[in-house]
Amino acid sequence: MSAEKLAALQLFYPTAELLTEGGQIVVFLPGLTVETPQGLVETDALLLPSLHSTGYTTRLFLARQIEAPSAKNWTSHSLCGRSWWACSWQGVGADLPWIDMIANHLRAFR
Repeated sequence: MSAEKLAALQLFYPTAELLTEGGQIVVFLPGLTVETPQGLVETDALLLPSLHSTGYTTRLFLARQIEAPSAKNWTSHSLCGRSWWACSWQGVGADLPWIDMIANHLRAFR
């Protein structure tokens, strides 16, 4: 199932790859382009398409914090041997296709 979801995602993000963290699948998105009011920002990202230990249904972690009006309450996390940042952004369901998850998470930065 994850291989099918990854193949669909790779139509938009060809460099996306599956990793695991604590027995959960995560999707590595190198060089993700994030649209902000100040312009485009490129950063590595991790999509956790399932429940995170912090209670979020899904999470998008970025290699760095990005300044944007709705991106608030940043927290640092250690995943896949790296430090990542996540802002408080709720309501992105685990039942969505991965491309839709990413699109919904990226709304926090517009």
